[in-house]
Amino acid sequence: MSPGRLWNKDFTVALGISVFLGFVFYLLVTAMVGYAVQRFAAGEAEAGLASTAFVLGSVLTRPLAGKLLDVVGRRRMLTLSLLLAATVSLAYFFVDTLWLFILSRLVHGMLFGMGHTALNAAAQDLIPHSRRSEGSGYFAASMTLASALGPLIAVTSVDRFGYTTLFGISLGFSLVALLGLPFLRLPERRLTAQQLRTALSPDPRTLIDLEGLRMGIVILLNGAAYSAVLAFLATHAAQATGAGTSPSPLFFMSFAVASLAARLTIGRVQDREGDNVVLYPLFITFAASCLLIAFWPTTWGLVLAGLLAGFGYGSLITCAMAIAVRTAGLSRVGLVTSTYLLCMDVGLGLGAIVLGAAAGVWGYAVLYVLCAVLIAASAVWYWAFHGRFPRAGRAGAPGRR
Repeated sequence: MSPGRLWNKDFTVALGISVFLGFVFYLLVTAMVGYAVQRFAAGEAEAGLASTAFVLGSVLTRPLAGKLLDVVGRRRMLTLSLLLAATVSLAYFFVDTLWLFILSRLVHGMLFGMGHTALNAAAQDLIPHSRRSEGSGYFAASMTLASALGPLIAVTSVDRFGYTTLFGISLGFSLVALLGLPFLRLPERRLTAQQLRTALSPDPRTLIDLEGLRMGIVILLNGAAYSAVLAFLATHAAQATGAGTSPSPLFFMSFAVASLAARLTIGRVQDREGDNVVLYPLFITFAASCLLIAFWPTTWGLVLAGLLAGFGYGSLITCAMAIAVRTAGLSRVGLVTSTYLLCMDVGLGLGAIVLGAAAGVWGYAVLYVLCAVLIAASAVWYWAFHGRFPRAGRAGAPGRR
């Protein structure tokens, strides 16, 4: 690959595999609460666990996957995890108890976390340093596409054909991702003796990368805010409007359009102008979106909120990750990637639980004001650990470590 060339066969194939992995995640996470209630007569807590067990599994394996990525080998880890994930997804057709179903979700999430970590780390090595933010934006757009179409496919297929069809579609997407592997050449990294000793060390401190954690805290706080949007927006909007149906789908349609458009362009701005020029507006727009949801949850209010959230949170995921990888260096890309994605998973997985308790006491409007406060806190954290230093200048320039 030439130093400045981004689009090549390997990057394109990796992008395609990421799309289908994203479809698997969003297809299932959208429908699992309803399935658990219908199939197993699960209560609210149990149904929620059936949905979040996947994320919990991913959280459990990401640190270890990042730590051992270059010991096991990127291609070997990706192939093994995708193959086993497709096999485990067959269990959805046969399990007949709720706890076996939750266990299947947990194991599926663990394998997804391994594969997703390996694929994202390899993709970072496929992106030229001078186009780090731009390439990260393009790659993350694959998940944006999945987040927009996955829930739509899930709802439509369940309404028309039932959950068995949904599981079949999910398995089909898993197999398509597997079929892309023979066409993908992943860059492998040779470890020095010291790096190998560190990777094999039982010391828990070797599971987390500091640079990944610094930007990870940013995305954890913002992910927690977005988890409240995912979990409670439909109910809040329906209650606020008094309508039989919630206008919340318009939010997610607007979110997908804005996020996809922003991710295809904002990375180039970050590479050219620096991190602060991009990051602070993203914090502001996402916080404004949460305030709109709190105080103007009407049809047009949610359309505008979706556009702002798509630009803000949708872009922040990739822009913060590009900073983490750049400041840590490619020799630590596996651990940095797993640490960052772990923080995102924790925010998405636990945010709705913690903030949901607040909603039960103070109501949904206060909940979304608290989300804006979390975003403001993440901006302060960003300034303290990155934004105030010279390395927050141009992305392609060597920064302060």
